[in-house]
Amino acid sequence: MTRATATFHNVEQRKRKHRAKSSKVMMKLISETRRKKQQSCWKEAAAAPPQGRLKRMETELAKMKAEMRDSAESLMAGKVEADQAEAKLQVLKLKLLAVKEIEAFLMGFL
Repeated sequence: MTRATATFHNVEQRKRKHRAKSSKVMMKLISETRRKKQQSCWKEAAAAPPQGRLKRMETELAKMKAEMRDSAESLMAGKVEADQAEAKLQVLKLKLLAVKEIEAFLMGFL
């Protein structure tokens, strides 16, 4: 290996080391920033007065109850529609059976 290629390889190795170090530093910074944000969120939640949190939870509970009531009503409406469709299907089956009986009766004369 010549001196020039050895120097080139040396420079390349240094660059790789620097990139690896800088990426590790960036990952550390990112993780520390995330951790600090989480801690600040937790501090805010802990610092919030209990009545405020309680009030917020009560409003969320009321919203959830309303959503559940609406979904239950829509489910019941769907069930009623399904029952009506089933009844119509039964009526149509009975009519078809009557038509087939009449057809069989008339075929007896031929």
